[in-house]
Amino acid sequence: MTRDALDQLYRSHGHAVLRRARRMLRDDDDARDVLHDVFLDLHARPDQFTGVSSVATYLYAAATHACLNRIRNGKTRARLVAVGTAGHGEGAAAAGDTRTLASEILAGLSDEDAALAIYLYCDELTHDEIAEVLGCSRRHVGDRAMRLRRRVMERVA
Repeated sequence: MTRDALDQLYRSHGHAVLRRARRMLRDDDDARDVLHDVFLDLHARPDQFTGVSSVATYLYAAATHACLNRIRNGKTRARLVAVGTAGHGEGAAAAGDTRTLASEILAGLSDEDAALAIYLYCDELTHDEIAEVLGCSRRHVGDRAMRLRRRVMERVA
């Protein structure tokens, strides 16, 4: 990929990658790091975009995976819980507990299942939309979602 092509992608899709990272990480500095990481990785390994999906879909998935890797980092996870519970009383503590449990569940999942969980429960994408992002069939997404729900329910119980 030429530098001009990468620059054009950055100008046309960088804002969407940044918005995705901000939504998942809730931290501007981490979100900007993810934005740069996604495009630096694409520059270093341009063959990872195979053209099976649109470039916007590819960048959305790449940003999601980069954010998941940051969330799995214990320091980031602890900071998110602290920010979520600071100064908000018992309700926030319960929300912090929920976030901690969610982070622990995500950390125990494969990258593919963690991404699926984010697409389903945070982004509230339909199975059709997830199938497009993952490059698989809607039925495959449904089967994986059912297995994921069982695993999450076992963990919560």
